Amino acid sequence: MFTADLVDLLVERHRVVVSVEAQCLELVGELVRRGGHEDLGYRSLVSLLCDRLGISAGVARGMIRLATALEEMPATRVALQLGVLDLPRVRLLVSAREANPILFAEHESGLVDTIEGLAMDQVGRVLGYWCQQADLDACERDAESLREQRRLFVSTVGGMVHLDGRLDPVSGQVVITALAALTDAANLDGDDHRSPAQRRADALTDLCRGHLDHGDLPTQRTERPHVVVHLSLEALEGRAGHPCELDDTGVIAPSQARLLACDARVTRVITGSGSQVLDVGRTTRVVPAAMRLALMVRDRGCVIPGCGAPRRWCDAHHIVHWADGGPTSWANLVLLCARHHTLVHEGKVRLPQRE
Repeated sequence: MFTADLVDLLVERHRVVVSVEAQCLELVGELVRRGGHEDLGYRSLVSLLCDRLGISAGVARGMIRLATALEEMPATRVALQLGVLDLPRVRLLVSAREANPILFAEHESGLVDTIEGLAMDQVGRVLGYWCQQADLDACERDAESLREQRRLFVSTVGGMVHLDGRLDPVSGQVVITALAALTDAANLDGDDHRSPAQRRADALTDLCRGHLDHGDLPTQRTERPHVVVHLSLEALEGRAGHPCELDDTGVIAPSQARLLACDARVTRVITGSGSQVLDVGRTTRVVPAAMRLALMVRDRGCVIPGCGAPRRWCDAHHIVHWADGGPTSWANLVLLCARHHTLVHEGKVRLPQRE
């Protein structure tokens, strides 16, 4: 078969699938009218559908919602039966109807004709504007309801930090835009083989790191928030089995501690037996502000060829780690982005030769 024939066949089969889904909803609608679950001894139609179809309660409730709504949506029902509209578009039409059922009944045929063949994002826009015109106050309430549903959960499980949440459209667009600014493939070097998901994860980390470094943050108990690493001199020297951990996420590898210590403030804490604190030395900035400024002027950004990461997103890296006796000097420092900083410490990327 030619490619065009394959696509035509796919379109035809998809219409068949949609038509069968329409028949399923018609059957669910008939069960709703009959109260069919009672005839078979089920507590509810949801439990019947879950048992007989092997679907979740949420999917079952969704089917019942669509089937009930389609009873009052003749143009949408016919379009679904013919395979002209699929279920995602029907769901959007059902949501639009809920904004103003009376006005929707007048406009239904025109709306069905309008969204037929449109891309899903365009369908959402068309129906979104219709809902605004149908009942602006309801749209405002819906927007506030979405805002109230915003959530973000952060937990540490199995050595990884898990993020899970949802954002309202405005907040979500802010996050998408910020992440996109750091993950645009056109701005990445050709040797960047990270997956899109890994790029987004690194971009979120870079945004937070930049905010901690440069943001106007409030003080917490007399000092600005910062990441704290608790480690022994032995761990900093790269030896295993010695204290080396973060406040919230626990034990980290000595190599990770050395990476963090490359450009950080270091506080000496001398302890006796039982970790009793005997002396706390003054905090010193490993790379002074004036020297960092000079590095930014000299290197302009990450020194790895082809990277192009701006200086704002770079760490000052000791070519010879200061834990190994390397000086904090102009000649022993270079700017590296977070990704290449990690790769250099892991030995996977080599620094370019200095002229």
